Amino acid sequence: MSKIKTFIIELLRNGHIESTHQVEMTTNKSEGQKFFPRSAIKPFQIIPLIKLANESNTYLTKEEIAIFGSSHSGQDIHTDLLQNICKKYEIRWEEIYCAPQRPMHINTADRYLENKKTFTKLNNNCSGKHISMLLFSKLLKVDNKNYQENNHIVQEQINKFFMEIFELPKLEFAIDGCGLPALFIDSSIFINGVENINNSEYKDYWLSVFESYNSFPNLVGGENRTDTNIMLNSKSPLLAKSGAEGVLFVTNNDETFVFKCLDGNFRAVDLVATKVLNELGFITEKPYELLNNNYSKKIEVISAILLSGLVFKEYSDNFDSGLKELEKLVENFL
Repeated sequence: MSKIKTFIIELLRNGHIESTHQVEMTTNKSEGQKFFPRSAIKPFQIIPLIKLANESNTYLTKEEIAIFGSSHSGQDIHTDLLQNICKKYEIRWEEIYCAPQRPMHINTADRYLENKKTFTKLNNNCSGKHISMLLFSKLLKVDNKNYQENNHIVQEQINKFFMEIFELPKLEFAIDGCGLPALFIDSSIFINGVENINNSEYKDYWLSVFESYNSFPNLVGGENRTDTNIMLNSKSPLLAKSGAEGVLFVTNNDETFVFKCLDGNFRAVDLVATKVLNELGFITEKPYELLNNNYSKKIEVISAILLSGLVFKEYSDNFDSGLKELEKLVENFL
């Protein structure tokens, strides 16, 4: 088994290094490292609900599965769908545990402010997952109070599934930003979960998630979101899911990747992942070019700096798959 791959991103100002980010990539053939998948766990997390729904003759649509497994941007396509789902299943979105949040989609957030509209829980990027757990409680015929707690039957059902798929005798958790349990796991074990689920009784449920993500990638993330852009520009079907603190999970069910920026920088992980996936032939160059274009126009750049250049270089051995050695790339922005 090969060593984990490491990449370094250097941000330059007038030729001087201003900040450096380290991104590590786990594959099917490499060692792993302990990490919090954060929202990258969602494609797995939704499986127990899909199974229970099918057994209850309540068949979720592809749109419902996509939004339940999303970290959406709070656009109207997301909040409108979630409201319709709540009406359909007669559940109250106001009961979800996560807090109101400014939409991640900048134009949507600006429109709310211009029209003096209040941000709601539906705008929270994890509201789809939380609403799915209200539905989970309803199908189980249990009170949804404290559904976010690890000792609630909803979480117990999900954790039982995690233990089976990841082949772990026990699980380690912290608390996620939305208040739900956040799994702490080795990235190689996480990746093995894809193979395990495809060789289990859950395979059809997993494939329904895979198909739902690919059918509605804009529900999974949103406009100009990297996981959405990866799926929109893949050369063959891929499931891509971002997670907070610089995590990106990508699989075609044969080859799987976990990218993690050690300092949690999403810009660095998105640049590395889109460049590597393009070099390996999984996606077109468009997602990487979109990032370059966004940063050159200073769109959605969290840190208030002007980028004068970016150095991207490989810091490890050549890829086992034959990826040619990445040359040192300098992208001029402003």
